[in-house]
Amino acid sequence: MNRRTFIKLSVGSLAFTAIPKISMSKAKVEKVKLVYTAKLPYQENVRLWVPVPMNTSYQSLVSLEIRGNYSLAKLTKDPVYSAPILYLEFSHRNEKEVEVGFNVEFWDREVDLKKLPSNNGAIPPEVSFYLRPTKHIPTDGIVKEYADRITKGKKTDYDKVRAIYDWVVDNTFRDPKVMGCGTGDVKAMLESGYFGGKCTDINSLFVALCRASGIPAREIFGIRVKTSVLSKGISGVTDDATKAQHCRAEFWLGQWVPADPADVRKFILEEKIDDMKDPRLKVVREFMFGGWDVHWVAFNYARDFQLEPSLSSGEDINEFMYPIAEVSGRMIDKYKLTFEYSKYRIANV
Repeated sequence: MNRRTFIKLSVGSLAFTAIPKISMSKAKVEKVKLVYTAKLPYQENVRLWVPVPMNTSYQSLVSLEIRGNYSLAKLTKDPVYSAPILYLEFSHRNEKEVEVGFNVEFWDREVDLKKLPSNNGAIPPEVSFYLRPTKHIPTDGIVKEYADRITKGKKTDYDKVRAIYDWVVDNTFRDPKVMGCGTGDVKAMLESGYFGGKCTDINSLFVALCRASGIPAREIFGIRVKTSVLSKGISGVTDDATKAQHCRAEFWLGQWVPADPADVRKFILEEKIDDMKDPRLKVVREFMFGGWDVHWVAFNYARDFQLEPSLSSGEDINEFMYPIAEVSGRMIDKYKLTFEYSKYRIANV
């Protein structure tokens, strides 16, 4: 790098996330250093937004390190979801370079379904926020029609969300030809009758159907950083994580409960499961309703929102698990930015 700058930020510097550091359970703690590097071959001014791992009940961002020839670097967050963002500006005419290291601790997450209430009582305001529709997650029209059909005859919230999960697993499929993680356009998906897609498509469908049934739900956007203990077909990441972005989901039943029907469909594809009664599938299917295995780092819940600072065009961002960049006010295709000019790798801790 032409001019080398080094910044190290402790987790205390990340109080902007408005999420307290939560004490860990007795689960085994995993540690990872996720390193993002970018070399941007532009002479014009560049603005770059990089998603930052957030602090949650199952994950802690310990520190963040930055090196590069940027002219400005700051930690910020969007005003709606509080998604943590590393924002950088490059104002010189040389090739733009940056390396960001995220030191993260994370652990298994599994909820005892037997201890969940059958129905939601009073829903806290910060949770009811995840009942609202967004551009890609409508809750009326055809989405509501499907939700009512799927949950017909179900009396409890638990039974409704389980029926939705099972319907999504049974009726969708992973389409490897879809670019990236998909767009998660639920209305278009249902209107077309084509239920193939990737994680954002499949898990957004689950989220939209839950919301349309009065059950708070949300996507969580992040990246795979290890090999899955369930199947290398789900995640085989060991060092290169450049194309390992993944969207998961949660629903509210007295607490946030993890779910990942998209990874069930990925397991079916990669393990070549041709019988839905296959005992291997049963294990994964049951585990993914209430559990996640420890191979993934979460970035944010943000959907159909404004970056901070906002893009020059003022447009909304669909989701934020890929870095976003502008060159002289023109937005670069996020897949070109990530797959051609950038790299995510796993470093030794």
